[in-house]
Amino acid sequence: MKTKEGIFCFVCPSHCALTATFEDGRIVKVIADSRSGLHCDICDSAKGPNTIPEVHSHGKRLQFPMKRAGERGRNLWSRISWDEALDTIAEKMKFYRDSFGPESIAMVLGEPKSLDYAFAQRFATYLGTPNVITPGN
Repeated sequence: MKTKEGIFCFVCPSHCALTATFEDGRIVKVIADSRSGLHCDICDSAKGPNTIPEVHSHGKRLQFPMKRAGERGRNLWSRISWDEALDTIAEKMKFYRDSFGPESIAMVLGEPKSLDYAFAQRFATYLGTPNVITPGN
């Protein structure tokens, strides 16, 4: 079954609005989303439409949380639940905040694409850290 969803391109800083066509959970086609009212200038080389389906459906793409199952460097991992992954991260963040102060935590973002910078900034404020780092820094 084919479905369509609005997405944002991650290939360059323009972050064009796109419509992705999915077939059995895989992106099979990407086109500019001119009806969204958001920026949608597909680049001349069509990097997004050619790259996104390949990256999204790559056989080695990490799709689930993993936890180290052996010594560091041995490349041994086991799959864990999303709840366990989030609980592990939350516990570590609380430990560092409580042990070393909130400034010991930094939010490091890639190129902000939509509201992710705003949410990261609000989360950092909640934690009490001023350290939000983007490529602009």
